[in-house]
Amino acid sequence: MNLAVFISGGGSNFKALIDAQDEGYFKSQIKYVVSNKDAAGLKYARENNIAYLISKDEYEIIKKLKDHNIDLIVLAGYLVKISKKILDEFTVINIHPSLLPKYGGKGFYGMNVHNAVFENKEKVSGVTVHFVNENLDEGDIILQKELDISKCKDAEEISKEVLKVEHQTLKEVIKKLEEDKCAR
Repeated sequence: MNLAVFISGGGSNFKALIDAQDEGYFKSQIKYVVSNKDAAGLKYARENNIAYLISKDEYEIIKKLKDHNIDLIVLAGYLVKISKKILDEFTVINIHPSLLPKYGGKGFYGMNVHNAVFENKEKVSGVTVHFVNENLDEGDIILQKELDISKCKDAEEISKEVLKVEHQTLKEVIKKLEEDKCAR
C-alpha cells in the first residue's frame, strides 16, 4: 500500500512508521506527508526525502494524494477533522491515545486525554487505532492495546507510556491491513 501520513506536531508516530518501513516490518511505503502547519515532524519527511504538503485546502490535498497513488491515509497526531470529501476518496485510519470510546471526541487529543485520564484516577489506559468516519473518534476499531498506568505519578508520565504503545500499535495495524488486503 502507498501511505500518506498526516501530522500536526512533533511526528514521533510518523518517525516510528519510517523506522518500521526501513526495517521491513511492513511492505507499505510512505509516499506522502500532509500537515496543516509547518509542524516540527516535517523534518522527518525532509530527512527521508518524502514529499510533503502544508495545506488546509481539501481539494489541493486530494489532488496531491491522487498524484501519489495513495491507498491509505494514516492520521498520526493530525489535529484537523477530516472532511467528507477526503473520506469519500480515501480510507483513513487514526491513532488515538486512549481506549475509545473513553476520552474520545471533540477536545480529547494529546495531553487533554492524559490529563483527563489522570484526573479520573484511571488505572488502565491505552491506544486505539480506528477507521475514521464523519464523527470524531467513532469509527470502527481496528486494534486496541491496554497498559497499566497505576504507577504513573502524573499525566506527563502517562503520556510517555502511552506513546511507546502507540509506536508499536500503529505499525502492527499497517501490517494487519496489508495482510487483510492480500486475503481478499
